Amino acid sequence: MARYSKDFIIEIKNRLKVSDVVGKSVKLTQRGSEYIGLSPFKTEKTPSFTVNDQKEFYHCFSTAEHGDIFSFIMNTKGFTYPEAIETLAIQAGLDPEEGKIKNDTYKIEQKNENLFILLEEAKNFFKKNLAKFEIPKTYLDERNVDKEIINKFEIGYANNQNSDLYNYLKDKGHKVDNMLTLGLIKKSKYKENEYYDFFRNRLIFPIKDYRSRVIAFGGRELDNSEIKYINSSDSSIFKKSFNLYNLSLAIEERRNLKDIYLVEGYMDVVSMYQYGFKSVVAPLGTAVTKFQIEALWRYCKNPTIIFDGDEAGQKAALRAARLSLSLIKPEYSIKFCSLPKDMDPDDFLKKKSTDSFKKLLNQSSTLSEFIWNSEFNNTDLTSPEKKAGFEKKIMSISNEITDKIIRDYYKKEFSEKINELKKINYTKNNFKNFKNFSKPSHEALKSVRANNLPPESLIREKIIIYMLIENESLVEKYIEEIGDIKFNDDNLGKMCARIVDFFANNNKNLENNELKTYLEGQGFSNLIRSVYNPSLLETYKILINKNQLEQENSFKELLKIHSSSLTNESLNKASLDFEKKMDQKSFENFVKLKMESLNKDNK
Repeated sequence: MARYSKDFIIEIKNRLKVSDVVGKSVKLTQRGSEYIGLSPFKTEKTPSFTVNDQKEFYHCFSTAEHGDIFSFIMNTKGFTYPEAIETLAIQAGLDPEEGKIKNDTYKIEQKNENLFILLEEAKNFFKKNLAKFEIPKTYLDERNVDKEIINKFEIGYANNQNSDLYNYLKDKGHKVDNMLTLGLIKKSKYKENEYYDFFRNRLIFPIKDYRSRVIAFGGRELDNSEIKYINSSDSSIFKKSFNLYNLSLAIEERRNLKDIYLVEGYMDVVSMYQYGFKSVVAPLGTAVTKFQIEALWRYCKNPTIIFDGDEAGQKAALRAARLSLSLIKPEYSIKFCSLPKDMDPDDFLKKKSTDSFKKLLNQSSTLSEFIWNSEFNNTDLTSPEKKAGFEKKIMSISNEITDKIIRDYYKKEFSEKINELKKINYTKNNFKNFKNFSKPSHEALKSVRANNLPPESLIREKIIIYMLIENESLVEKYIEEIGDIKFNDDNLGKMCARIVDFFANNNKNLENNELKTYLEGQGFSNLIRSVYNPSLLETYKILINKNQLEQENSFKELLKIHSSSLTNESLNKASLDFEKKMDQKSFENFVKLKMESLNKDNK
């Protein structure tokens, strides 16, 4: 990193007032000898931020941030000290080169500057290629990428010729050694002094640093190559484990972000940006690293990881979660958004809507919830010994947390969940003792007292219907299972059939309130009021007021309980029928239901 002389730094401060620098990003109002404005470090309505030109400092009373013009640029833009000096030197009308101390570090920086120039030339070459060839344009059209977005991301194309980029850069006067250093070309193993392009027949994504300088490239195959994505090799200006794709655009509008999203691939980034989710980045072909998590925290205290809904994506998310445990600190953590199975963000946005995606993001799990659910859903809990093993494992995971205060809170939260687990005597394969449904509350029973059906059954069926209306992804994911549900209440069964029809007829982009309107139009108004009975929802809020992943688990549990209870009810009726009639037909019916019950228990 460049070093600047003290005289040069003093000259910058002599030329720039603090209000000149701060005023470019904060609206300031003069009050006596000071200026006031809204804090750039925190959302507020009443100004708590002051600037004093005479004393050459700013101070924020709401966050206690305090400093000079250089620290202001560093804190609001995420720059290093030398980068802040360079930025302010230019603002002051000075040449940054004149203030640099000409030592060995300076020589390295000069060499790196040549690499940046070379990469900029390569980027322009790839961009021109995109306009010449139909293959990449067809691919981008098929993925519905707008021209405006293509230009914003400066997407290019490397054709399938062996050395077009090499010859282009050589003609521009660039050194072969620099091309090799940056991984743009490779030396032939078979012919001396011959080189070939590293990127061939690939869509090219320029990878930039937070200052929007090209530092590397990523390439996506367009010819069914076995390797889908390749990236530039590490160099003096690019480290895969430290950098993030699209960081410069993600923080373009503001540096202190409420949300920043980490997705798996370049096209996921492009798609989310196009749909309005601009603060989105991706790792660079590697598993998420501690350096990338720390980089995210510079701009957002609670970033969200959105990995694909397939098994590989969920495993990658869990690895990131476990890694985060050793890094989290007070107020800094990670959230996790779970996509439907076999969907990535691009798929979801194209098949659903931005509002549906926002709803999904709002249901993101906290780090502690995600780790608990991931371990819980992948653990066999069919015996006391296995439950004890789960308890030991989940508590040992909390020991990975470095911060003692947070570690204690995690242990407390996990202990409370384990105690709750013991109370309801829950196992993954046996739901008969799920107490929330075996003993309905007095308030809930009031709403079903006039009905001849068993109260537990009717309440359960209403909660199932409520969850389907409120969470459309459950319908799409479990549409076959829902179609097989046998309802004791005929009207609830008819409503469920209408819900399935609603989604089967491609009404997937409608919101849940429109589904309710549709059902009311089908004559179910009174039944919907019964399903949305406040006493019922208040009693069972522990099941329905959850994030999406937990709601899905509750829903699956309900279906299993319901199926089991129906089997038991049918078996009891058949047994009484046989005792009463004592004929061959009733006996055969009893045996048939008994065998079905035994087969279910053995699955």
